[in-house]
Amino acid sequence: MLQAVLFDLDGTLLQEDSDDFIKEYFKGIARAVKPVVDPGRFTRALMDSTSAMLANRDAALTNAEVFWNDFRSRLADCHEALEPLLNNFYANEYKELARLTESSPLARQVVQAALDRGLRIVLATNPVFPRAAICDRMAWAGVADLPWELVTGYEEMHFCKPYPEYFLEITERLDLPPEDCLMVGNDVPRDMAAAAVGMHTNLVTDYLINSGQGDYRELVDWYGTLDELYRWFTDIDWEQEYYDGLAVARVRRYVKEIDAGLKPLVFNEITSTVEEAARALGVEPGMIAKTLLFRAGDRYGLFVMAGDMRVNTKKVKELLGSKPRMATPEEVEQITGYRVGGVCPFALATDVPVYLDASMQRFDMIYPAAGSAHSALPITFEKLKDITGGTVVEC
Repeated sequence: MLQAVLFDLDGTLLQEDSDDFIKEYFKGIARAVKPVVDPGRFTRALMDSTSAMLANRDAALTNAEVFWNDFRSRLADCHEALEPLLNNFYANEYKELARLTESSPLARQVVQAALDRGLRIVLATNPVFPRAAICDRMAWAGVADLPWELVTGYEEMHFCKPYPEYFLEITERLDLPPEDCLMVGNDVPRDMAAAAVGMHTNLVTDYLINSGQGDYRELVDWYGTLDELYRWFTDIDWEQEYYDGLAVARVRRYVKEIDAGLKPLVFNEITSTVEEAARALGVEPGMIAKTLLFRAGDRYGLFVMAGDMRVNTKKVKELLGSKPRMATPEEVEQITGYRVGGVCPFALATDVPVYLDASMQRFDMIYPAAGSAHSALPITFEKLKDITGGTVVEC
């Protein structure tokens, strides 16, 4: 059960171009210390010590301790004179960087919507700044006064994103298992790394960072704009949408154990019909593998069909032994563990025979649903046959 939401700050709740912000930040802080140290020397030391902090895996040291131990060794001749200048910078000039950011009412609305759902909230920004700087940016985003259970600053945290220890330290402080937490962020390599420890993930795409340039639909449980995230939290069917996401995560874990090359895709748009799925994937309808559950007496059979083919009920009767009918939505969920429109033909809730339409063999790739009406799994017919143990039939 979802109990807590971890919100990234920069680019997620606070609208900004991170590269522009960091560039101006370095310029401003270098000017502030110019009376004591050459700006070029200071900037190199600051960047190197920040890198040391980002790379730290020593649980005995806070991020602040790692930074200052390294920084003082690089500027041993002037660090004592620097510290008051740095404190003054964060107390005054740093606030001027607000001009590089924009606040959106949506940021507060999204967090409040999570609170209204009874969820605990964490401000899970990368803990490389002093608490004062983080509080300023929270104020710029319009969320500083909300009841955050934890704000990850460099004074108290021991790790940084994307290391799994960062996310696990948060769950330990919350006394929650990772699977009861949702990480919301805009940075694929850093924020979505939460999936590695078992957290669920929602990628905010307004200020998307995807340095790996991979297909993030293969990695995340949900994605969309901040506005879509708000509508997701306030949707009357939110809990069912959440459980659909868990079903996709189950399929993702299942196929990862079998073949790491198999990666379910998630979509913003509904893909529960052949036409919707084909449009979302940009493929012909026949390549969409629709999965249908039939009941004949006390027997069930799961039929995986090419999207442009119709089920031959005489064949179904022959295979199941008596006159068949389509299973009800309630039966589909009970027998397969998936809702109608999102049935994956494996990782099923019960042991049910699977029948594969032979006509799907004409395609190099087919696309069954991967657990929800917003998902698909690119897979070959032979691989699908291997995984399901299905019987190939002429339907």
